[in-house]
Amino acid sequence: MSTLLTDPDIEPHFTTLGFDSPVAYKLWCYRNGLDTTFKKTSDQRQTELELFKSQNPKQDPDIHERHDPRLAEYIVRIFKGELQNDNLSHIPSYIRTMYNRLVDKPDVQQALRRLILHIEKYSDLLRPKRASKRYGRDLDNTHLGGMVQLAQHHEDWIRPVEDWRPKNHKGRLQFNALARHLLAKYDVPPFFDQAFFQGDTPDAHTQQDWFKHIGVGQNIRTAGVPMRLTKRMAHNLMQGNDHRLTLYQALRIVQYNVLKRGQQTWHNSWTIAHGPLGDKLENEDFWETVVQFIGNQNFLSRSYIDPIVDYIRHQKFSPQRIPQSDGTVIEGPPQHPNFCMKGRSANKLLRQVDEWHQELTGMEDVELETWEPSGFGEFEHTAVDPELKRNIRWTVHELTTSQQLYAEGRMMRHCVGSYTRECANGEKSVWSLRALDLDAAKENQIEEHVLTIEVDTKRKSVIQFAGKCNLKPHSKQHTARQRHADSTYLHLLRQAPAFMRMWMNREGLSRG
Repeated sequence: MSTLLTDPDIEPHFTTLGFDSPVAYKLWCYRNGLDTTFKKTSDQRQTELELFKSQNPKQDPDIHERHDPRLAEYIVRIFKGELQNDNLSHIPSYIRTMYNRLVDKPDVQQALRRLILHIEKYSDLLRPKRASKRYGRDLDNTHLGGMVQLAQHHEDWIRPVEDWRPKNHKGRLQFNALARHLLAKYDVPPFFDQAFFQGDTPDAHTQQDWFKHIGVGQNIRTAGVPMRLTKRMAHNLMQGNDHRLTLYQALRIVQYNVLKRGQQTWHNSWTIAHGPLGDKLENEDFWETVVQFIGNQNFLSRSYIDPIVDYIRHQKFSPQRIPQSDGTVIEGPPQHPNFCMKGRSANKLLRQVDEWHQELTGMEDVELETWEPSGFGEFEHTAVDPELKRNIRWTVHELTTSQQLYAEGRMMRHCVGSYTRECANGEKSVWSLRALDLDAAKENQIEEHVLTIEVDTKRKSVIQFAGKCNLKPHSKQHTARQRHADSTYLHLLRQAPAFMRMWMNREGLSRG
């Protein structure tokens, strides 16, 4: 090379321009009408450098490696109302769906356009990945669905979205930072983010308003939360950092921990938060007394908490279903609408809960009620159990009649029979996970009922599951009920969650 280059400064010059050989450099000079010799003055080299920079503008170092200019072009066209009848790949198709949902909100459409174009360029949040394990596999439960909710609040954005850059590779943390960039001057606990993945519902919008209230520096106690919040509860809530919780669950945990007396029982607060009281806030003046009652019982087994809540809800709030002579069923008032916790004995309440369960398990002879299947599929899987060394067929069946619910409750000795109303209304579905030993003699083949599963059909989420006498599959607490249970059943109970998870994954169900 040195025999060709008469100017010692020319080699560093064309290397700076990005050419790896003299031939490539000469070809570039020829195409741009420049002197093709290797002897150049400093002015000529400066002119060439400026020309090269103008032809190759500096790339934005923050642009994401997956940025696709073609996808950005599709996004622009979608938000012009084009491509309505075209076959599109997943991401453009999802964006078109969201655009069409906002047809009556053109200002929100334009805010969403700004969001999506910027996000596509600087992050990978547009991937159709489930954002929250709490909710099902639904378009609303994606980061794109969360952006639609952020766009709904575009009038309250405190910073331009164009100024945001991700500082983390995890999608959850990117969305966390994006929401706070747009709507918060002050820190907001991560469980508030769940409000953006619940879809376009009044409840979700209310929780989003609480997010904004906290984000601008206001106190959660003045946000209109329908729960009595003490200063200590508000302080503890704002210190929380568990992103897996919903806001309602976080509120239940701090409520329990403040209202209880005696030694702190973390497991009990977690059980309350992940039971029926963690789903919604209503009739809070009453339920606060229930939470306080549970917190005051230092020796109350966790396995009793959900049955207590179910029993009280059934007595005080659930309308009675009264059969009529013509075969129809009407709704009457709750059995005990004046039920209260004042002066109530824990031992007596537990006896009432057990008696109620026994009543439920003997109700197969009541008038039959049926309902349509939920739409989720049943399940069957055969596997060799390494400990039992037997071929076990695992199945999951949906219970679609009142008699099936009562029979399940009788065999499992819990209160699933009380879910007739919720199942008939399509709010819940109940499933029975069973195991059959295929290697046993045919006359001895009895299908073992191992686990009862409750599904929230709207959220596409498993709310709770329990074995016989409300035993939990992986509980380390050796209760009297567990000691009296058959060892083979306890083994099957420990294996059951793996097969339940297989079924859930196939049906797109999340764990609530």
